[in-house]
Amino acid sequence: MNALALVLVLLAQAEPVVLRGGRVVPVAGPPIESGQVVIAEGKIRAVGAAVEIPSGARVIEVSKSSWILPGFIDAHSHLGSAFDVEESTEAITPEARAVEAFTSRHPDARSAMSSGVTLVALSPGNGNVIGGQIGVLRLSGERYDLALLRSSVALKASIGSEALRTDREPTSRTGAVAMLRKWLRDGKDPLGELPVFLNATFPAEVESALDLAHASPRKLVLVHARPTPDQMKRLAASKTPVAVEPLTTSDRKDTLELPGRLARAGVPFALVSDAPAIPEDLLRVSASFAVKYGLDPKTALEALTTVPAGLLGLAGERGSIVEGKAADLVVWSGDPFSLSSEVLFVMIDGRVTWRKAEKP
Repeated sequence: MNALALVLVLLAQAEPVVLRGGRVVPVAGPPIESGQVVIAEGKIRAVGAAVEIPSGARVIEVSKSSWILPGFIDAHSHLGSAFDVEESTEAITPEARAVEAFTSRHPDARSAMSSGVTLVALSPGNGNVIGGQIGVLRLSGERYDLALLRSSVALKASIGSEALRTDREPTSRTGAVAMLRKWLRDGKDPLGELPVFLNATFPAEVESALDLAHASPRKLVLVHARPTPDQMKRLAASKTPVAVEPLTTSDRKDTLELPGRLARAGVPFALVSDAPAIPEDLLRVSASFAVKYGLDPKTALEALTTVPAGLLGLAGERGSIVEGKAADLVVWSGDPFSLSSEVLFVMIDGRVTWRKAEKP
C-alpha cells in the first residue's frame, strides 16, 4: 500500500498520525524544512523539526519536495448555492442565512474539495442593503449539517448599485447609505456585535464606508474596495480590512497591483474568490498574480489563511499550523504559488477528505 492510500486508512482510526518530511509552512512562524506534524483527535498536537512521536502513532512519510500548509480559507464565496443567497423583496433582511442555500452535492462544491481551500464563508449577494448572515462551511464533501462550521460569523451589507431598486427603497446610493447608517446607529440588530462585510467598490462608496466605520462601533470589512491612496492611509489608520476581489488575466495592471499597494500602505486584506465567479481552485492563482505584481509571498499566504481566519472569528482555531488548532492541512507537490504545483491530499479536522488519484 502506498503512502497516500495508507493515509486514508490510518486517519480513519483513532490512533495519532505523524506527517513527516517536506516543508512545513505554519504561516504563524518560519517554515520548517523536513518538518513533522503530529495529529490526534482532529487537532494538531505538535509541529517542529523534531517532535516527540506519541506511542502507537503511525508515521506517514511525505516527499521532501512537498509543502505542508494550512488549508486556505475563502472569506467571501457563493459556492454551491446557485446565487440563491438573498431575498430581494426587502432591503433589510438580517435574519437570512446564506449557508441554507448551500448543497455539498453541487458540482462546484465537489470540485472545490481538491482546490486547497478547506473552509468557505458563504455570503449573501449585493442585492440588499443588509443581505443577511455569512456562515462558514467545511469543504469536506459531507452533507450540509456535517459540513457546517458556523451558521453566523458576520453580516453582509451593500451600498453599491446592485442594492438599488425601482420598486422598493432605496432607489439611490445616498438612500442606501442613509438606511445602513440608521440601521447601524439604532442598534436593532439581534445578532449582537457581528462584523459587517460591506460591499463598497468605487472611491465614492469607499468614502461613505469610511464615514460609516468612523460613526459605528461595528467592525467593517470592505468587500471589493478599490481605494485611492489617501483612502488607503485612512483604512490603515482605522485598521479596516479589505476583501480583495478575484484577480484574473483580463484585469488591468493597476488592479493586479492592488494587493501589493494595500500591503505597503498597511491595510489588512484577504484574497477571496466570489465563487462561482472564479472557481475555488483559482484562488491560489489569484494570489500568484498578486505576487507577480508586487505582493510579498508571505503576505499573500497570510491573505489566504491567518487574515481570513481573523475576519471570520476563527483565528483561535484555524488558519495556521499551530499546536491545538484544527488539523486542516493540505499537502502540495511544491510551492502553491508555482502554477505547476498541485494538491496531493487534503485533511479537514484531521480526516483526509480528498487525495489525488494515482496514475494506473
